[in-house]
Amino acid sequence: MLGLVPAPAQAAPVTKPVAAAGTWLAAHPASADDGYSYQIYNATGLALAHTKSTADELRTRVADLRAGAAAAVPGKPGTAASLIVLAKALHVSAKDFGGVNLVNELRAGISADGQVGAYGSAYGQAMAIIALKRAGAGVPAAVVTKLLTFQDASGAFGYEYGGFVADPDSTALAIQALNLVGGNKAVVAKAITWAKSTQTAAGYWDSWSPIDSTALMASAFKTSSKKTFKPLAASYTKAYRWLKTKQLADGGFPATLTGTTSDQMATYDALYLLTGTSMSTFTYKLSPFTKKAQPKIVGKAKVGNTLTVKTGATKPASTLTIQWLRRGRPIVGATAATYTVTAADAGRYLRVKVTYSQVGYKTVVKISAGKKAHQ
Repeated sequence: MLGLVPAPAQAAPVTKPVAAAGTWLAAHPASADDGYSYQIYNATGLALAHTKSTADELRTRVADLRAGAAAAVPGKPGTAASLIVLAKALHVSAKDFGGVNLVNELRAGISADGQVGAYGSAYGQAMAIIALKRAGAGVPAAVVTKLLTFQDASGAFGYEYGGFVADPDSTALAIQALNLVGGNKAVVAKAITWAKSTQTAAGYWDSWSPIDSTALMASAFKTSSKKTFKPLAASYTKAYRWLKTKQLADGGFPATLTGTTSDQMATYDALYLLTGTSMSTFTYKLSPFTKKAQPKIVGKAKVGNTLTVKTGATKPASTLTIQWLRRGRPIVGATAATYTVTAADAGRYLRVKVTYSQVGYKTVVKISAGKKAHQ
């Protein structure tokens, strides 16, 4: 299975399960052979874990995802949806992710009847709804209507494979998606009733990967209103306690009930429940730069002279966006570190606005002191 690496069996409960899972993900990056989707899972897991020791790894993973987006995203709405969830959680643009407009790519994969992707599925429909809502984009009514067609009489959502297959993962995401868009209360209630009835006595949901399914389902319960969640609290707690018993000594989670090797996707999904959040709600808490910078204009502001902005440096290092200003207004095309003073500047004050940004940190905007241009 993709993402599997050898790991020792669990010997004792992990004392800091979230940090341990994040450390495992940081130490086991998904490779190109694993695939771009697994790289998304790994980065999202690191964002969920949110530990200081793995912050550098998270930035590296996001940089890798941006670098590969142009090749990996077009024509794959599911990939676009997963990236939107990560981007919005990290407070970065989903409309310019490595030069790719993820929202447009997702919309391009929605057919006239609302089906997402070439092969419709409850999971794909729900994922698209969650992503579009998180991006602040409109959700076509047809996408929601199409999702409802994947629910059977039992209340479960699933897929066709020689007949209908009830799937806890699909049901979990459908609950999250429908809670986000509102309405369809009877549909959600029916799905929750099915979910409660299929939770095992031990606390998990049986599937191809019980860790994934249990984490997603319990997290879906948490997206319900307080009134709806109250009778689900015991099921949620039982699932959480069971999940913690499945964490391996190295911090990761196995894909199977008796597995002794940690798995990328299982560990990533487990973090939703460990952190008490979900795909539709999790947000990365931004930190301030440990060292801030202040731009300064160097040079004589005389027509024909070239001015240079000294941006200074933040810690950690940041991505810079530069904009020269005349009388406080942007000068068209003046976005480089240098600027040649023109006749139009004479008698006016020139300044530079610098935006300092970095994944996981609060964006800072600074404006330099002004210099009055002259002939």
